[in-house]
Amino acid sequence: MPDWIRRSYTGVGLTQYRPGRHLKALQEPHLGTVILCIDVSGSMGMIDGGRTRLAHAVAGAERFIADAVAHHYRVGLVLWNHEVHQFVPVAQGESAVRSALQSAPISGGNNIEPTLSLGIRELGPLRGDRVLAIFGDGDIGPSEPAVARSREAAALGIRIIVRGLGEHSAAQLNLIATEGTDEGGTAAVVRDAADLERGIASMALSLAHRGLAPGNGGGS
Repeated sequence: MPDWIRRSYTGVGLTQYRPGRHLKALQEPHLGTVILCIDVSGSMGMIDGGRTRLAHAVAGAERFIADAVAHHYRVGLVLWNHEVHQFVPVAQGESAVRSALQSAPISGGNNIEPTLSLGIRELGPLRGDRVLAIFGDGDIGPSEPAVARSREAAALGIRIIVRGLGEHSAAQLNLIATEGTDEGGTAAVVRDAADLERGIASMALSLAHRGLAPGNGGGS
């Protein structure tokens, strides 16, 4: 048997070198970033099927997060009412987002404009697909400033996808949406509280259709 067949070949393993300082910049265009925005206003305390609306929403949010992470999106969270009640940046990771969801309060009224302003600050400087995924069960507050902020976000390439509980809420949220339906064709309206979990989770379809699966590039 020739000697070369029995010869051992060795080389320096790639993992022996630490990632360089430019790794994050190289990865960013191939990642997505989504901030999930869940309404925690007083009406979310209404009971349906033995659970509050918020409990149904949290279950849907948990499914949304799992799907988003599976499609290579970094996930942040806003709990909103008449202000930004709590914000969990994407840098804090999935576990921090889930923890905040599980301890979400119920209080206040509705005003989506502060949430949109935060989304612009956080997502505007980033690359890749950037998304605000917003759920609400009532009004959005003063519509004129909210629409102005949504147009500002759209001009920066930030997508806004929405789900509203009932026709009225869906119509309100559609004022700020950049996509009337998600890319899977799912309507923005959630018919009742029993459908809340599926409705919120279905927003992840808009992420899946962006093609950020392994081996594919994303980006706006």
